[in-house]
Amino acid sequence: MFDSTYEVILADTETSRAIHRKVRYHVYCLERRFENPAAFPFGEEYDAWDVHAAQFVVRQRSSGTWVAAMRLVLPEAARFPVETLRCLTPEHANRLRRRELAEISRICVINSPDPHQINRHLDRSFGHVARNGESEVLLGMIRTIVLYGLERGIGYCYLLVTDAFARLLRRLGVVLHPAGTATDHRGLRTPHRVGLRESAVSLCNRSAAVRNLFARKALAYKPFSALDDETDATFESMPRFPPPFAADVFPRADIARSKPGPGIWRMDVSRTRPGM
Repeated sequence: MFDSTYEVILADTETSRAIHRKVRYHVYCLERRFENPAAFPFGEEYDAWDVHAAQFVVRQRSSGTWVAAMRLVLPEAARFPVETLRCLTPEHANRLRRRELAEISRICVINSPDPHQINRHLDRSFGHVARNGESEVLLGMIRTIVLYGLERGIGYCYLLVTDAFARLLRRLGVVLHPAGTATDHRGLRTPHRVGLRESAVSLCNRSAAVRNLFARKALAYKPFSALDDETDATFESMPRFPPPFAADVFPRADIARSKPGPGIWRMDVSRTRPGM
């Protein structure tokens, strides 16, 4: 099961956030070609919502390699990515209290074996997940989102996904409620509302293995800052650049004009195209 093979790390330092951005760059710029690699010369994909997001990375225990990433855009954001698309139904958008809402985005798993061979910005500390292991990793990340969110009083999360991905989530036990109308951006994608508590109950009812996964709350995630010094030192020589998240770079008005993609958010006013 997930805990014996992987662990989820909360990116609470600049070093770990760089790892998070590197995973995103590899998946969205090189594997899926959703983003232009030239827009991120340091090999770290980012967008305006990162400053208001809890960012996570997944590490394989045996090899110590980083293989996946995700984030939760928190209520402090001026607008959620999905809100910029204007596809939420008005009655739904006004139904929930803002402080109880977040948005799940930037879910990405490295699929290419030996990613450092096709990505000059990576070294051997980055690995991959085989196709038959993606559901396991997804379950582990879902547990993290559910427990992290509920600990902070977040009861619901927006999620913009294709019908195929929605079917996968429902098969796992995630409860999705349509929150608006499908929108055409690199294919049809529909906004959903995920009830964290009801999804946790539904997931646990699927099998004893999943119940045990959620029962191990202490293993849901741990902060990067709590890892040993050797792990942090591994990335001490990573390229650094001024954080691109300041208000003077991405003012709130810019965020309001962004358009979501298939887990990607394209910024109309800059070269970056943030995403899920």
